[in-house]
Amino acid sequence: MVRRYAPGWLVEAVRPAPAAPDWPRMIRTSVSTVAPMVAGLLTGRLVAGVVPSMGALNASMSDKSGPYRVRLLRMGAAALAGATGFLLGRLFAGPGWGPVLVLMAVSVVAALVSTAGDVGSVIGLQLLVVTVLGLGMPVPVSPWPGALLFLAGASFALVLAIAAWPVRPRAPESTLVAGVYRSLAHLMQSPDEDRVQAYLNAGKDAYDAVLSARSSALGPDLKRNRLVALLQQASLIKNAVLALRQEGVRPPGEYALLMSRIAHCLAGGKARPHLPETGDDDTSSLRALRSAAKGAVELVTGARVEEGQVILEPAARRHWIAKAWDHVRYGNLTRVYTTRLTLCMGVAGTVMQVSGLQRSYWVPLTVALVLKPDFGSVFARAVQRGAGTVAGALIGSVLLATLPKGPAVLVPMALFALLMPYGMQRNWGLMATFQTPLVVLQVDLLAGGDAGLALVRLADTLVGCAIVLVLGYLPWPSSWHAPVGPRFADAVRAVADYLRGAFDVREPDRGRARKSAYDAVADLRTVFQRAIAEPPAVSRAVTTWWPAIVAARRVIDETAAAAARAGHGGHVPARDDVEAVVRALETIADRSKAGREPGELGRLPDEPPLDRVAEAVASLRDALHDPLDGK
Repeated sequence: MVRRYAPGWLVEAVRPAPAAPDWPRMIRTSVSTVAPMVAGLLTGRLVAGVVPSMGALNASMSDKSGPYRVRLLRMGAAALAGATGFLLGRLFAGPGWGPVLVLMAVSVVAALVSTAGDVGSVIGLQLLVVTVLGLGMPVPVSPWPGALLFLAGASFALVLAIAAWPVRPRAPESTLVAGVYRSLAHLMQSPDEDRVQAYLNAGKDAYDAVLSARSSALGPDLKRNRLVALLQQASLIKNAVLALRQEGVRPPGEYALLMSRIAHCLAGGKARPHLPETGDDDTSSLRALRSAAKGAVELVTGARVEEGQVILEPAARRHWIAKAWDHVRYGNLTRVYTTRLTLCMGVAGTVMQVSGLQRSYWVPLTVALVLKPDFGSVFARAVQRGAGTVAGALIGSVLLATLPKGPAVLVPMALFALLMPYGMQRNWGLMATFQTPLVVLQVDLLAGGDAGLALVRLADTLVGCAIVLVLGYLPWPSSWHAPVGPRFADAVRAVADYLRGAFDVREPDRGRARKSAYDAVADLRTVFQRAIAEPPAVSRAVTTWWPAIVAARRVIDETAAAAARAGHGGHVPARDDVEAVVRALETIADRSKAGREPGELGRLPDEPPLDRVAEAVASLRDALHDPLDGK
């Protein structure tokens, strides 16, 4: 059953919500945003702290958990893009059509750069947003000094984010791996689907972070190799737990405690974990669990790890300009998106220049944030941002009407800056609820204002959302079709590739194939989650894909469990039986990509060890009848 909250398009998050607030990031954002204002207050120039405060806020919002090197790259790119945008905005600010042409040119660059990956998306967003701010905000500084002040504030936020790097250079990666073992402890206590998914999410984040840090290291890095090996061992433990679940057996409680102790050790604890004495391991699943847990204990307690023991994925070295150019040449979606963004920003810029709206730069700012340079749910962002701005505008009005002018505004600013990262992690509406009063207070410091300023922000936001929906959403047929079907076919093919080598101990890439299969299904779930945040005309059609997505995940789980048993004394399937199931999966992938029902799949094995895998594949086939009707 699909988890949805009514109305789904209003409150459904575009990104999965985190389990808990990221307090360190929230505190850093608050401190870095308010500190320049405090410095300005102490020097008698409170207004002078607004521009570096803006730079710090923009850099902080670009931060994510992960290796320090990656965070440095993201935040540094955001700082440089923001400073460039501020400079462009201040240089071309003024009446006439020049600002509109600048906005459209920057929109093209932002859309194309954002196709080059995660860092490219950060660059594109910051370049576009801060250009709008530079064009419209009443900033009492000239272009070059203002850009340097913006860069100084962003640099301060960056220093706060990576301050612990010299002391604990691998702390972020270790923390993420510790989270994987905590999720294993929870999974052992209650191996339901939610906890399996929580483990998969934690594992994907940890793998991405550790492999990214490891691939960028200069020379051998045995400590990060150990973290990669621990992640691979965690995957083996999870497979054994799934095998036990199939048998109706819960792992001994000592193993859940062991996983918690391993996590504590990885997080900096001194106590060494020890393998529990649980008596005889009389099944292949229990033997697989004990063997995998023993390997994890040995890794944590200091076993030597050689380069050849772990699977190291090569880093992608292609230059981002080449990647972006490939997207332009071969990606129709990129060209369409660039056109949509440029059109909407051009109209919003025209509104900014010719309308009578007070400080109407908020109109293109809204368009930039809603049509954010990536491929998320435009409709959900527009509606969520509009609803959040209503709440934020009311809060801002109350604050401007009740707070005395001057230093008193720093207290609510610190609070809203603290809450903004949490809002971003949940949904665009909550982020706008915290962002609107914060920016209103900053503008009030720059140019003065009253309670009506927040209401002006509300009117501007509604105009911006209307531009996005009318010009950037409704006229484009691609907006009304979610790409769930093609991504589903790719995920099923990844599952087939994993199954082909899952039982061959001589296959060097079977661990990588398993990870690729789980990642493909996780990405498919993300596409589906975004699609059900669209209006009912779109979401109703894609909701029917959910049983097939669940069934695809079940095929991987059943395969992983069977492989775990086979590796510890259980039956190894015949090669012909494996190929029969692989052919069935490839048939499903090919026919679903062509929009056809899978039909008959041929003979599938009905005896152990592949009987449960074959049942999962049959369930996958049965689940596809409705989705292919609605595509």
